[in-house]
Amino acid sequence: MTKRQYLLIGLAAVFLIVAIGVLQISQKVDEFIVEQGAAGAYLAARQATRLNDAQAAGDYWARALTARPGDRELLQAALQAKIMAGSFDEGLEFARRLIAVSPQNQQAHILLAVDAFKQKQFDVALEHADEMGAGPLSSVLAPNLKIWIALAQNDENMGARAVKKLTRASLFAGVPLVQAARVLEVKGNHEAAAAHYSEAVRAGAARYLYFVLSYGAFLERQDEPDKAAKLYAFYHSTHLHHAHVLAAQKRLKNGIKPPLQKDPAAAMAEAFAAIGEAMRGEERIDLALGYLRMAQHLDRDNELIAFSLAQLLGQRERLVAAAEQFAEIDSGALLYRDAQIQRAQMLFEAGAAEAAIAVLNKQLKQQPQDRELLISLGDLYRAETRFAEAEKSYDEAIALIDEISARDWHLYFVRGMMRERLGNWDMAEIDLQRARKLSNDEPHVLNYLGYSWIDKGMYLDEGLKIIKQAVKEQPKNGAFVDSLGWAHFRLGNYATALKVLERASQLEPTDPVITDHLGDALWRMQREVEARYQWRKALAFDPTEEDRAKIERKLLTGLGAPEKKKPEAHMPRGGTAI
Repeated sequence: MTKRQYLLIGLAAVFLIVAIGVLQISQKVDEFIVEQGAAGAYLAARQATRLNDAQAAGDYWARALTARPGDRELLQAALQAKIMAGSFDEGLEFARRLIAVSPQNQQAHILLAVDAFKQKQFDVALEHADEMGAGPLSSVLAPNLKIWIALAQNDENMGARAVKKLTRASLFAGVPLVQAARVLEVKGNHEAAAAHYSEAVRAGAARYLYFVLSYGAFLERQDEPDKAAKLYAFYHSTHLHHAHVLAAQKRLKNGIKPPLQKDPAAAMAEAFAAIGEAMRGEERIDLALGYLRMAQHLDRDNELIAFSLAQLLGQRERLVAAAEQFAEIDSGALLYRDAQIQRAQMLFEAGAAEAAIAVLNKQLKQQPQDRELLISLGDLYRAETRFAEAEKSYDEAIALIDEISARDWHLYFVRGMMRERLGNWDMAEIDLQRARKLSNDEPHVLNYLGYSWIDKGMYLDEGLKIIKQAVKEQPKNGAFVDSLGWAHFRLGNYATALKVLERASQLEPTDPVITDHLGDALWRMQREVEARYQWRKALAFDPTEEDRAKIERKLLTGLGAPEKKKPEAHMPRGGTAI
């Protein structure tokens, strides 16, 4: 379920806390240890930074500053952490203090320029922009500010210079080109705007959502619906369907032209958000979060920014903060439904399963025919082993399918699993066979179906064959290898089972089920001491309560005699996690 090096030159100085806020400051650790009251705050700030808890880190850096109020590195770390946490006002205060001791500090000038820009204090914003100095960062951000300030102040000369600088900048996947194009469109220079958009396409910008929405809207306003339709279709051919692109396609179909964005703060917010999207594409999550925080400071009503921020917080394992951010998205927003689904996922991962389920059930009362909501709810019930409720959700989702397609294989697969868990094998097998056909022998389906057959004493040769096929396609999937080994065990091929299960254990050394299976195979090979050792290990790997009880019994009495007759129903255990 996870770069261009030039992007790190200069840009990392903006928000990459680990690079600056920890490594440089770590040189001062000896000094802080002897300063009463500062050592604990310093160490706590570093730990909070490692845990991606920017709010706590900022508070601890601020506490450490009480011992050294003018320390440049500490001020910079506190500034960074506060911005990452979304505490912009506190970050601005640290920026002012930082400039007092380090007048050329680029980060501080950027933040103060952005804030002044938001307040329409354009002269102040220009002063800070001019103090940014040279480098990749200032070559993009300074002219981005100046181009909109020039438009607001009707300064043709400054605007022309800013456009020229932006069109020379090659960073951020065409974002500077788009900003130049947007301002040129506002000024009525549609030909030049179109040229810059085309250049951005050649730079690979069409894979980014913000570019697609901006350029598509431009094409619609320029009466080029075919090009706009092609652009939207291209995006959906390489990404999951997005609510804003779907809305643009609907608007295009109805012949409604989108308005032109003329507000400087909103336009700059979209520019920062676009940079954040580019950084996220480069897996520079901290940088992306920093840019999105600045974007949100400029435009708190932009749902795309709020949604992207929430996603990034989730990636950083700030699950509760992510859920809260998703919850802030307005019920009238295009992304509201998607936000509720992801909010529920964040709550679930944070350990609040009932709250997560309640979020989806509440949303389903408003949209009872929404397949994605039903599937998401079913997935939560499945993870909670509430199989009957999961089956019901999947049933309702399948009933809404107008025409079955290949992409529906997973829905039949998960319903089949639920039916098998509930003891309804006949209906489960129908679903699993349909999933196999729709998916063209997807390995997870083969693994589950094949193992189920063998465990029930049915179609033994075919079951073993399709499990082997799954392992062949994914030989490093420990769950699949475990299924193969366990299948041999159930067939009485103990020597082969042991060999295969040892390989599965190497692939997944802390899996309780695989370790338990390995113990069983060792016992059948009359290696009882080693078997009990593996069973004890399995207990340490947090098995289910049902499996724990079985393992504890085996530690007392062993396995007993091999089964002479296979059970009619048994829950497939190997490789079933999806």
